Order: sequence, then structure tokens, then C-alpha cells
Amino acid sequence: MKNIYKLFLIGLVLAGGTISCTDSELAIDSLYNGVDKTGAFIRTIEQPFQLVSATNPANNFIAATIEVQEGQGDVNTFTEVRIYISTFNDQDQLEPTLDTSGSPLGESLLSTLPAADFTPSEQNRLPSNAFNIPTQTVIDLYPEAVFTLPTFIFVRLELELADGRIFTNTNVGPTVATGNYFQAPFAYNIIFLNN
Repeated sequence: MKNIYKLFLIGLVLAGGTISCTDSELAIDSLYNGVDKTGAFIRTIEQPFQLVSATNPANNFIAATIEVQEGQGDVNTFTEVRIYISTFNDQDQLEPTLDTSGSPLGESLLSTLPAADFTPSEQNRLPSNAFNIPTQTVIDLYPEAVFTLPTFIFVRLELELADGRIFTNTNVGPTVATGNYFQAPFAYNIIFLNN
């Protein structure tokens, strides 16, 4: 009798193993197999301060450490990360800062980080780099600006891949753009006290 139970148990295990090894035909699996996994994003390792000033040495800079992940993290074909900056009178980026003649200030390219300047991060071994922007650079960039108190500095990151595709906060889904996905918002909205 024990042998019958053992044979039955072995047969059951073999049947279960055979059934579980077949490819799934569920809708979610066919959907996942059709997803383009060649995109890229910038993950923030160290966030910049949410409040910076013009004169306090403890926070008169915008600094962050970022890393780049392409696809599943197994390729690195990006060419550069560009850092753009713009200023606003409100946190929703609806009222741009004006110059002395009343014209809105636009977005400016502040810096370019070439892929060669990135090194593997300790955490994920993905290409990473740190940047540090003194707030005086913002003031110098917009000498005619009429800054309100506070002003909001909007720092936007742009990632360019070797095939010419560009990823930034305007062409990713809302989960990524809000920073909820892998800490990858592609942009930082920073309060700036210019006194």
C-alpha cells in the first residue's frame, strides 16, 4: 500500500512539474512579451535640497547624484544628459519669472554631462554622475530677472540615447514624471530664496 501512495505521489509531482513548465497563455503574459523594454530613465540617487538660497553657504547650491538605466539595465548606449533650468513665480510653473521689461524668461541649457563622465554607482552598478549648480549661476544666467520671494527653480534633465531618442519629463508616463517610479522624475522643482 505504501508503494501505491509513493507511486501516486511521484506521478502527481511529475504531472505538476510538466504542467508548470509550459508557457503561459494568459493575457498579461502576452501583453508583457509585447512591451518595448528599450526605454531609459534617470534615477535620482541623492535628491537636491528642496529649499536653496542665494547667500547661505549651507544651501546656496543645487546638487544631486543621478544614474541612468536603459532597458533592463544591461546596456549603456546613452550619449549625454543635459541639464536645463528655468525660473517661475509659482510652484506649478504657470507664471514664468519676468525680466525688467516684463518679458518672460525662458528655459536655458545649463550643463551637459557626457556619458564618458559617468561611473558605475555603488548601489546598482549603473552609470552615475553628480552635479552641483551654485545658485549664483542662476542669478548670473538671468541678470535682468525680477525674482519674486520665493522664486521656483525648475531643473529639467534630458537623456539622449545613441539612436537619437530623448527622454525627459514630457515624454514619460505620469508614474515616472512624478518620481514615484524608481525615483526618476526627470525634473526638480526647488524653492529659491534670492536674499
